[in-house]
Amino acid sequence: MDAKIIKNKKGQIAIWVVISLILIFMISLLFFLKKDPKSKNTDEFNPGVFINSCVEEAVKDAIGKMLPQGGFMEPKNYKLYNNTKIEYICENKGYFNSCINQHPLFLDEIKREILEYVKPKLDACFSTMKKELEEKNYQVETDIGTLKANLENGKILLYLNKNMTIKKNEESRKFEEFEFEITTNIYDLANVAIDTAGQEAKYCYFEYVGYMLLHPEFNIRKTTLSESTKIYSIKSKKSQEEINIAIRGCAIPPGI
Repeated sequence: MDAKIIKNKKGQIAIWVVISLILIFMISLLFFLKKDPKSKNTDEFNPGVFINSCVEEAVKDAIGKMLPQGGFMEPKNYKLYNNTKIEYICENKGYFNSCINQHPLFLDEIKREILEYVKPKLDACFSTMKKELEEKNYQVETDIGTLKANLENGKILLYLNKNMTIKKNEESRKFEEFEFEITTNIYDLANVAIDTAGQEAKYCYFEYVGYMLLHPEFNIRKTTLSESTKIYSIKSKKSQEEINIAIRGCAIPPGI
C-alpha cells in the first residue's frame, strides 16, 4: 500500500480518537454537573416556588371576594343587589344634589384589604414549610416580617421583608427579601370605577358607552335600582375579572 495513503488513514484515525475523547469528556462533565450534590442542596434551600404558589392563591382568593362587593371584603355602606353587598363608591342620601365620593383613597383601601387578607395566609404557608423542612432535619429560624404591595397595570406586586435562615449540617442559607408578581386587572378596574364616580359626582351621569369606545378593553353595564341607586358592572375583557360599584346621587323625590 502506498505510504502516503497509510499516513492519511493514520491521520484520520488520530482525529477521530481526539473527537471521541472530547465527546466523552463533555458527556462526563454534564453528568457530573447534574449530580452535583451542592447544586441539589441549593435548590432544596430555596423556598421561593412553594411560597409563590401560596401567595398567588391567597391574592386570587382575596380579589375574587372583593371585586363583586365594590372592592371590599366586608362592605359597610352598601346596596344589596342579587344577594351581593355592593359598596357605595359615591353617594348622596338626600335629593337633587350629586353624589359625594365615599372613597377618595380607593386604591389605597383596596391594597390594604388585600394585604390584611394575604398576610395571615402567608404566615401559615411559612409555618407549613418550616414544619416540612424540620422533618427533613433542617433548622429553620424566621421572624414576623413585613408585607407591602403595589398595584400596577395588569398586576399586583408584593414585597416581603422577612429574615429566614435554613441550616443543615455545615450548610446555611439566609433569605431576607421575597418578591411576588400576580397577574390581575384589579388596578385597571379600580381606576375605571374612580372615573365613573368622578363623572357621576360632577355631572350626575357617567357616559359609559362613550367611555367603552375610548377604552374597548372594558365592558360596562349600568343597572338602575330603586331610590335612584345605580349599579355599574365593569369587566376586563382580558382577564374576565369584574367589579361592581354602587352610586347614588341627583335623586328625585317620589311624586315629582
